[in-house]
Amino acid sequence: MSVDKYYFTKQFSFKNIETIRDEGVALLDIFEENEDKVYGIDFLPKAMMNAYIYDSYFNVYYRSKQKEAIAAHKVYEERFLKVILTIMGYSHDTYVESDALLKKHGTDIMAIPADAMGNVHLAKPRKNWRYFYRRFRNEKPEKQIDLLSLFQQAFRDYTDVVIYLCDLQIILFFSDLYVVCLIENEESREFLEHICTTEGLYLRS
Repeated sequence: MSVDKYYFTKQFSFKNIETIRDEGVALLDIFEENEDKVYGIDFLPKAMMNAYIYDSYFNVYYRSKQKEAIAAHKVYEERFLKVILTIMGYSHDTYVESDALLKKHGTDIMAIPADAMGNVHLAKPRKNWRYFYRRFRNEKPEKQIDLLSLFQQAFRDYTDVVIYLCDLQIILFFSDLYVVCLIENEESREFLEHICTTEGLYLRS
């Protein structure tokens, strides 16, 4: 008997979320069916109309292999990482999905264990926050998720990542420096917007 790897999506009340189990139904199809609840995290307040200015100063792409673009990308990347890790820190029912997990973990969806809550640490102030680590009680190293590395791969356009924050009623999808968000309630939307604003990013519809 096959195991339903999307069993946790029953906690969401988005329209047709249950069809994500059906072959050929992509998560982005669910986003389209819930368009009024879709938001984006961006480093721009809205789409920029002046193509010259955008291409000259804001079109940063890590895989361009241009030194200046990579340096600029990393500045924005840190902001996005901080937002994602911060909102995850307030969820007690979290699942991470990515094809990049298959090789090491044998599955593309993994839960962040509830018994690990309270054991998330940021580095001491004298160190860069990126050197955070997570201690999973009774978990072997090979079972731990290197969230930082996984998210960096996604922000650099090497893989896709989906984060299901069940108790917050938020689903996040990203594969570059733009995060598509499906948010069920206003309280969660306002909270995520506050985190984005603090880190110099925008949550926009």
